[in-house]
Amino acid sequence: MEWIKAEYEFGSLFSYKIPDYPSPSYALSSPLPGPSTIKLAIVATAIETSGKVKVGEEIFEVVKNAKIKIETPKKIAISNVLIKRLKKKKEKIELETTFGIRGYVHLSEPLSIYLNVDNGDNVKELFRKVRRFGTSDSLIYCRNVTEEEPPANCIEPIETLEKAERNVLIVPVKDLNPDQKIEFEDVNPYAKRSRNKDVFVGKFYLIPISKQVQGKNWIIYETS
Repeated sequence: MEWIKAEYEFGSLFSYKIPDYPSPSYALSSPLPGPSTIKLAIVATAIETSGKVKVGEEIFEVVKNAKIKIETPKKIAISNVLIKRLKKKKEKIELETTFGIRGYVHLSEPLSIYLNVDNGDNVKELFRKVRRFGTSDSLIYCRNVTEEEPPANCIEPIETLEKAERNVLIVPVKDLNPDQKIEFEDVNPYAKRSRNKDVFVGKFYLIPISKQVQGKNWIIYETS
């Protein structure tokens, strides 16, 4: 097993809806991409660059249970804005105009992600070619990929919250379920069958915060 580090620059503000948030019209954003988002971005890149779904299946087995660590940027800014959008009408092939709140994130510096995997050479090349995390409006550019151990100040997804944490931002995220019953076909975007509801498991990022400043619809976190 080896640690692969990739450094990413976001092309613009990005938004990742917090998992299982109850309101569809009030979509707060996670300040960082979740483990499943990162892993599935690598799988999608494998398919897109090779033109073969089989290659995506092979990479899925490599990254499914891989450990992920993230070096948090020094500052994270989040703005919650009112947006106008189109959505499909119920039971009709038409679009209607609606309004909702959406959170958008800006990082003060490139995001460093560490992945612990076998077959590091293949993953390293795919890490370099990833162009988005999640939706197509979260565009990214890979600045560099190296073999490097994560520093001690990195965060990683945890499964449970054992005690109340002070000066920590708790962020719910999703990871791929390590259960052997979860297969590539459960996440294959080209598969015709319905996605297995158990394909993801809930986890948390604990981001240490040294200072925060906020206004009516924005907040800036300084990490420690």
